[in-house]
Amino acid sequence: MWLRPSGGWSWSEAESPAGNSGPTLGCCGRFAPGIPRDGAEAYAKFGGAPLTLTPVDYTWASSQGEVPLLIHKDDVIALPVNILSYFRKQKYNADYVLSAREGSDTLAYVALLEEKLLPAILHTFWVDPDNYSSVTRPWYASRIPFPLRFYLPGRMYREALNRILVTKGQPPLYSMNEVEAQIYKDAKECLNLLSNRLGRSQFFFGDMPTTLDAFVFGFLAPLYKARLLKVQLQEHLKQLPNLCDFCDHVLCVHFTEHTEGTSPAGQEAIDANLQKLTQLVNKESNLIEKMDDNLRRSPQNRPKTTTTLQPHASTEPRHPSQLLTP
Repeated sequence: MWLRPSGGWSWSEAESPAGNSGPTLGCCGRFAPGIPRDGAEAYAKFGGAPLTLTPVDYTWASSQGEVPLLIHKDDVIALPVNILSYFRKQKYNADYVLSAREGSDTLAYVALLEEKLLPAILHTFWVDPDNYSSVTRPWYASRIPFPLRFYLPGRMYREALNRILVTKGQPPLYSMNEVEAQIYKDAKECLNLLSNRLGRSQFFFGDMPTTLDAFVFGFLAPLYKARLLKVQLQEHLKQLPNLCDFCDHVLCVHFTEHTEGTSPAGQEAIDANLQKLTQLVNKESNLIEKMDDNLRRSPQNRPKTTTTLQPHASTEPRHPSQLLTP
């Protein structure tokens, strides 16, 4: 099973049992490759927030340029951590069973996910050239209208690479290969810690899902579900059966419409269409890259050589691993 082929998702207003209008959450797609976003939806399900999913076909609908984006009455909230805090203020709280110490542990593990696991996930989906060209770029291009489908994935790639370099590209790591080795080492250690913390429990703090479960699911679900060509981090995840069982359990209990929504024959047709789309997008992108190369080789735009480990702001390279030199 892979990523759903339909458009992205936004959460439309629904009526709560008390008759109050529920919030709207806009997001580019369930289990979207690249950046963890599904934690906000998972937390809403854990906390019982009255939300309904509706498809959207673009990722820049947010006035703040962020997805997911929560809109409720006059409030507009971006970023999963802020969205979860807003849900708690609205009394959709999945953490009421936690002690003060468990609340502190939650904050520590969320910080660990951001520092240790996120860079490797960004690299897996956005910076690795094989995964980017075969999975990430076609997935987003199929959901973004022309002509922005040729621009936005490249911009998102550069943002992901810049984030990796800003947070990890510091001495003594002087080359991209060294950065890659370190971020994957950190990510595997993080997955091992999560696996040890979960143990044989259904959730991280017993039998009830909490904020930490929502965050972990948001990070792991895209990695667990995607069909990748380079599977270094995915293979390590699948060697930790309790984390895989955790993802399967959340999917089965809280996302049943996803697990039951596609027949095997329909999935084969989806995969065939995705392969055709991948080939088309790659051909068009290669043509644009050739045109851009010709422009940069003109006397007015002589190419510049990147010699230091710095965030990249130019056009999308064909081989990200060769972007930087020691």
